[in-house]
Amino acid sequence: MNEYITRGRNRRLAARRSCLLGVRYRAPGGEWRAATVTDVSSKGCRLRIGEDLERGAALELAFEAPLKDGSTSPQLEVPATVTWSRPEGLSRHVGLEFPRERPEIEELLRAIR
Repeated sequence: MNEYITRGRNRRLAARRSCLLGVRYRAPGGEWRAATVTDVSSKGCRLRIGEDLERGAALELAFEAPLKDGSTSPQLEVPATVTWSRPEGLSRHVGLEFPRERPEIEELLRAIR
């Protein structure tokens, strides 16, 4: 099992927004699995999932961004890398880092404010 380990770098370079967003994730070429995003920033997010993921694993995230009027935008797919994983009750929380800032994530942040 992977546990959260601080390696001296600042993982909080962007403000996080608390949320509960349904998403799907998969390793490249793998099956889509359901998850919940519990916080998100322009640099990454935290997922609540039902399995352990290796630190450094590449993932794809797919979700529909909620809009202020309650509707959703077209599906957004974002690549991400696992930076940490730890147990939280019966599930696991996993930290993901996006490889670069994306305008679609900024739109998502505005929609959930």
